[in-house]
Amino acid sequence: MSKIQPIRNRIFAGLLILSALLTLLILRLAWVQLVMKNQTVPGKTYSLAKLAEIQSERETVLDSGRGRLLDRSGAALAGETIWTAVLFPPQEVVRGASGPAAGGEPLRRLAAILGVSPEQLQSRRSALKEPLLWPDPAGKMPLALTAAQAEEVKSLGIDGVYALPFTRRYDGQEMGRQWLGYLSEASKLPGEPAPPSGLRIPLTGTDGLEKTLEPLLHGVGHTEAYVQVDARGHRLPGSSVKLRSPANPYYPLSLYTTIDRQLQVGIEELAVQAGMKEGAIVVLDTKAGDIEAMVSLPFYNPARISPQGGEWNNRALQAAVPGSIFKIVTAAAALEAGVTSPDEQFYCSGQYEKYGLSCMHGKGHGPLTLAQGFAVSCNTVFASLAERLSGGQIQAAASALGLGREISWQSEDMLGLKLLKPLAGEQRGTIFTTLLGDDSGARVQTAIGQRDVRMTPLQAANLIVTLLHGGEVRAPRILQRVAFANGQKLADLPAHVSPSAAGRISEATARQLLSWMRKVVTEGTGTSLKNIRWPVAGKSGTAQTRVKGQPRNNQWFIGYGPVDHPRYAVAVAVENVAPGSPHTATRLFGQVFDLLAASPDV
Repeated sequence: MSKIQPIRNRIFAGLLILSALLTLLILRLAWVQLVMKNQTVPGKTYSLAKLAEIQSERETVLDSGRGRLLDRSGAALAGETIWTAVLFPPQEVVRGASGPAAGGEPLRRLAAILGVSPEQLQSRRSALKEPLLWPDPAGKMPLALTAAQAEEVKSLGIDGVYALPFTRRYDGQEMGRQWLGYLSEASKLPGEPAPPSGLRIPLTGTDGLEKTLEPLLHGVGHTEAYVQVDARGHRLPGSSVKLRSPANPYYPLSLYTTIDRQLQVGIEELAVQAGMKEGAIVVLDTKAGDIEAMVSLPFYNPARISPQGGEWNNRALQAAVPGSIFKIVTAAAALEAGVTSPDEQFYCSGQYEKYGLSCMHGKGHGPLTLAQGFAVSCNTVFASLAERLSGGQIQAAASALGLGREISWQSEDMLGLKLLKPLAGEQRGTIFTTLLGDDSGARVQTAIGQRDVRMTPLQAANLIVTLLHGGEVRAPRILQRVAFANGQKLADLPAHVSPSAAGRISEATARQLLSWMRKVVTEGTGTSLKNIRWPVAGKSGTAQTRVKGQPRNNQWFIGYGPVDHPRYAVAVAVENVAPGSPHTATRLFGQVFDLLAASPDV
């Protein structure tokens, strides 16, 4: 008896321990099921309950939920919805089949639509473990189907194959829309909760409008298509495709720009045909100063950005040496200061006595008035004016005309942002690096747009708009309104002016300069433009610069048209060309206006 009792005690103790462990396990399971299921797994962005659900699903994102960037009429610039073919993992009964017979005529027709053989299609389809957005021939993006093709894919009734709407951010093509910017991966915005995307890292704007409008564009979650699968990744019998989305009627937002997409594409094509390698073309609406097209070269692909390259830089917002187009500013300063008159007589021998300036490769213009000197871009005339002006007068005239400072549209306390500034990469440009009031040589070089003078193509186009508004500087706008996903208006972003502390030039001076710009085309450096579809006016420029130690030129032509009822202001800057090259900027200016004249909106 004495030996049996210790054994019983040990058995009892063991049962107590086992019961305690079982109780702890039950409590732990209850804790997980009732309390921890909604807690985030360490190192992940989803809960235990979400993890269990995901493990039994296979899904693909159809729409990131990011806001759309649209042109002025609603055409997609970033965030276009297309139809594409989506293949889901097949049911187990389909596996092992091969060749066209596995799907018969429907499979052969689908293969033709997708551009592959029936054998290639069936081989790829039968091996699927995850949903597949069928790629385009380059393998970079989902293949875009026409509406008719999408309807046919739906009607084929092939198991696990669907035509679904997919929102692609970009079309994968090279383009000159650097103002759009591009996206890159980021975990989330500071202070923002983890997105409902679960396993995916969202994309965030890294440059251009994608970056400056990020708080409005980042959205509230994605839309995905999913199916239920078994442990081996086979789609469960009878499991149909389901959609899951945030179901928010207000998001994603639609942001309407002032861009005319058709015009933008047309000018991009003109630039390529002209052989333009570097530079920018800007088209502004003269009424409000809205940006209707802004093309920058070299082109870039927002879907494939190289960290080493600089093609994503927007040349339209970067300051370059302007050359003789700056003579507009010098003429304005001289007229405003009263140191000359339109009919004053000058004499050009081809060589200015000081500072090594020359005209027409040393060939003189002879006697000419200020108006004639402007038309033929005589350096002697403008060097003479510079010696009568102070540096401060030239600087003030430049500022009054929107140069040497930021002029693009911006607004404080707008749409929840302390400062809404869509074109945040805009450079100010310079007139003098220091105000050299006593250095006549510096003033002379500045007066013809050389030395320290830098101007952006956007500023150059807006300079024309300023003259057309009698000296009032408009703030060029690229974003005009924002709407909710249901079409309801969120906000209008009205155009406004950009006044200078230096004041403004007079309407009389503005009218005088505009008339001289017409003379440039009728009898000056722009006579090659006399026969284009609309009568235009403008000013040419060729700036001397150096690139990597080699002499190069920047070619410019800026102006407006049609002359009698100005609708557009255009600036063309062709940068980094060999000295002596044909003046591509003037030719492109005429081609842009022919394109504008042919527009169905005219």
